[in-house]
Amino acid sequence: MPCLALVLELHHPLPDAGSAVGADWAPAAVETYWPILHALHRFAENAGGASLTLAVSPSWMALAADPRAQARVRLELETRLERREGAVDPVLHQFVVKTCEGDAVRLLRQWNGADAIDVIPTTASHTWLPSVAQDPIVARAQIGLAAADCARRLGARPNGVWLPFLGYAPGLETAMGASGLRFFGVAADVFVRGTVLPPGRTSGPLITPPGVAAFGVEPNPSAQAFDPQTGYGRDPRYAAPSRAVRAAFEHSRHFVDVWRDKTFSAPVGDGSPTEPIGVVAFSAHDLARAWPSGGSGEWLSQILERLRTVEGAVASSLDRYLARNPVGPLGRPGVSPGGMLAARPADSDLFDRCRTAADLLTFLVDPRRTYRPVERRTIAAMVRCLLRAQQVDWSLPTGRGVGPDAGLERARRHLALFHELAGGLMAGRTDPRRLDQLDRGPSYLPEIDLDVLAAG
Repeated sequence: MPCLALVLELHHPLPDAGSAVGADWAPAAVETYWPILHALHRFAENAGGASLTLAVSPSWMALAADPRAQARVRLELETRLERREGAVDPVLHQFVVKTCEGDAVRLLRQWNGADAIDVIPTTASHTWLPSVAQDPIVARAQIGLAAADCARRLGARPNGVWLPFLGYAPGLETAMGASGLRFFGVAADVFVRGTVLPPGRTSGPLITPPGVAAFGVEPNPSAQAFDPQTGYGRDPRYAAPSRAVRAAFEHSRHFVDVWRDKTFSAPVGDGSPTEPIGVVAFSAHDLARAWPSGGSGEWLSQILERLRTVEGAVASSLDRYLARNPVGPLGRPGVSPGGMLAARPADSDLFDRCRTAADLLTFLVDPRRTYRPVERRTIAAMVRCLLRAQQVDWSLPTGRGVGPDAGLERARRHLALFHELAGGLMAGRTDPRRLDQLDRGPSYLPEIDLDVLAAG
């Protein structure tokens, strides 16, 4: 039976190191993240054998787990209810405040231990991996530290990783395999330009030499679904709660029907998978952009409802699909060419400077077993700075007011802090008070094992 595999992605940019929770978190959580979590909760409670994949970034996890961030979300909800602003659904308010007590990470932990939602991390920071991960220490940091953070927060090792922007370069799967990860996704056009062309094209995974499976992610089945001008979310009915349900019903039916039919029509040949799979992925940012006046939560709820009982197909997470279909052609996808984020984002030398910093980090990690605790803590802070300098999540609508100029300035500050910490370490002048100051913000990658970064 054909499989429909949905991957949902949650990510939010962090404030500067040592800073309090940004003002953009609470509005984004109320308008976008919690409606998504509410829809997922209803799906998890009544999945009926269906399952999906939820990819969550370490920065989103850090914010969601932060008590100050949780308090800001509760205050935002209460304020909007009192002022009747933002059309806050009382049912959503009850869910956040009473049912979950504002703790989204507890929800993820609960789902991950059940049968319907498999939670995996994105990489450690939202970057264009092909431009930075040619340095092995960066690849290990981006993938290994993200997997370790997800395991620590959820109490179980993840089985896959989701690459930001689906950006892939051959060799990344080696770092994935070293962290016990079994799968990742790439864009369909990259998938079919790899070392082999599977007989079913993207209807099954490639198995890379380290044994990690690569899935081809098709463009959204309904081309107009997320179109900024003519997409579903531009339907004026979404602005009226009484009419939004009907609009979501029609649009969700169209979306799932086209997705199922495309999966049914996958090429068939010798070696084609017995269960063809159609992988579709979209993020919270896609939903926020496509439904500017709201209504994305209702549309997603109805998508999930349809996936529970889709005729002639089954909704499956990528991990559960692999458990049933562990064999595939041996090969690697092609290289993601990238766009404005590749090589020189916004015509800057950001990635060149990150690679230079990575060379220094490699030198400092080698004698890690000789360091005192404060020195190991300093290197961990440097790792966070380097990872955050690589963020290129400037265009995401949930990062309100962040553009290329602000993003590059943010990266410059992280790299300056990296070199400040490195200078103090090499001069034997590590500063615990400075480290305490940097730890005051949301707890991003709070436990960094330097052995994860070392070669061999």
